[in-house]
Amino acid sequence: MAETIERKPFKSIHIDTEKGIYLLNGEEVPMVIRIDLEFINGKWSLFITRDELYVQEVEKN
Repeated sequence: MAETIERKPFKSIHIDTEKGIYLLNGEEVPMVIRIDLEFINGKWSLFITRDELYVQEVEKN
């Protein structure tokens, strides 16, 4: 199965470690574990990696 990466516009990033602020395009993005910022041929690109948790909901009888 081929996987594709969802592409979104990159407008801004704000990181303030003292205040615990991380904003991407003005919005909080939870659970980010890695950020890769690149500048190639005059263009910025940002790749983020984040965790998502999936659990099975089991009904008790």
